[in-house]
Amino acid sequence: MVAAAGGRCRAAAGHLSTYRLRRRVWLIGPLALYSLLRIPSFLEPHWYTDEAGYATTARALLQGKVLYSQIWTNKPPLQIWTVAAVIRFLGTSEVALHAVTFLTGLLTLLAIAYAANRLLGRRRTVVALILAAIMLGTPLLDAELILPESFLIAPMAWAGALLLTRVAAPDTRRWPLWPVAVGALAAIGIAYQQTALADTCAFALILATAGRASWRRVAVYAGTLAGLTGAWLIPAVVTAGAGKVAYALVGFWVQFAQGQGNLQIPMVIRAIVALVVLTLVVSGAWLHRRDRDISWALWVWAAVALLVPTVAGQPYPHYLLPSLVPTALALSSLGLRLPAVAPSQRRLAGAGLIVATGLALVGAAPTGLDWPPALAVGNHSFATYYFGAISTLTRGQSLSTYQDQFDYRVSEDSEVAVWISAHGLEGSSAVVWSSEVWLYDLDDLQLVLPTPPIYNDEHLLGYDGPVAQRVADLEPALVITDGESLTSWPEISPVLATGYEQVDESGSEIVWLRDDLVASVMGPTGLG
Repeated sequence: MVAAAGGRCRAAAGHLSTYRLRRRVWLIGPLALYSLLRIPSFLEPHWYTDEAGYATTARALLQGKVLYSQIWTNKPPLQIWTVAAVIRFLGTSEVALHAVTFLTGLLTLLAIAYAANRLLGRRRTVVALILAAIMLGTPLLDAELILPESFLIAPMAWAGALLLTRVAAPDTRRWPLWPVAVGALAAIGIAYQQTALADTCAFALILATAGRASWRRVAVYAGTLAGLTGAWLIPAVVTAGAGKVAYALVGFWVQFAQGQGNLQIPMVIRAIVALVVLTLVVSGAWLHRRDRDISWALWVWAAVALLVPTVAGQPYPHYLLPSLVPTALALSSLGLRLPAVAPSQRRLAGAGLIVATGLALVGAAPTGLDWPPALAVGNHSFATYYFGAISTLTRGQSLSTYQDQFDYRVSEDSEVAVWISAHGLEGSSAVVWSSEVWLYDLDDLQLVLPTPPIYNDEHLLGYDGPVAQRVADLEPALVITDGESLTSWPEISPVLATGYEQVDESGSEIVWLRDDLVASVMGPTGLG
């Protein structure tokens, strides 16, 4: 009898596990799709220039340099702190870096599932999850790379999910606590990237109008947001100075925007689009303020988030990442029926929010997509990304063959890194005179300029001479150039001619060694 009872208990437990699994199939499917699509990201080489800049800056931070003063970035500090933590505990391999962005993407999908399942129903939740899984799993928006947008999407997604699922319910406290969580998550997003301010403003508008709106909710949210932002901003100002921090986080971007003269959509047109979108959003939120159905807030969030790439007008697909979550949720809510008694003005307001999101989406179109899903095999297409990964995993081609197609500098960097290591120059002071700076990390080279990529040093120190003069003054052991950088910033040539000797060449990349080190490194027999 004991054995029979035990068998029944095991059978019941088995049935319960099967039941729980069936209840979660709708979630398992999209998560599995996302994981499958992300596999090639762990085969990527060191190739993306922004990743190299963040990794090099993070290494300098770990070596004790002061952010915004001795080492520079145009991002809030949490971006560099996160990359530094990854390097400290996992290393600088692409597998380690992309494991973190895989986790942030997974957390983002869970936030979508949490919010959509409570607001839109199971079927629409699956639609939103599949759409987001495809966009986050593939390289279309560069979500696998260690970019600020890849990090901030998770906290901003959860901030929006908590807000939207609680804003319509009455508060059980005079001073509610859930806006603290929303504010804290939003503050994390801002600490990754200044553009997260757009989402935080959308959340404030929703808090001020939706459901059981009250000034206490807005005050708790704003206070938390301001307090946590001040917790990193004030120390940064104290250690680096207000002027340097202000330039890094604001002034640089003003200068950058003014220098973009080849935008597809003129600034005036983009400003008009932004003004129209904001007018529709604010008026729509006000007219919907008494609705029990909170789905209209999805369109508010989506429209405002899309204004960032609209205003930027730059061809960088990752600018679209923060708007992915609200846009996927908003699109999945299409077709939800309004109550039959809904006033016509609220129906009109709903249509206005959809139009606002559509306008913002059109304005954001110049950002484009990375790795376009072309069927033809090319150097930068889905065919090479996915079919090449399959061929590599099934040993149809070597890993180096697959990785070399990402960028022509991948193989050149590898050859130069081997040469530097073979000649005992690892850890040397160096200037990589290029926009692509992975060599700092491949050979543990010591950064002597304020920031890794030369184009940012030009912004900081001045154009047509000051950066080259700084190199001459610092006298690094190595200077590494490539053909493109010598054409774009030729002012380094006199410095090389008077103080350095060419000791290695791999494709377009040339290694220059300081004159007084040539004999000891290369030997008395000459170069080789």
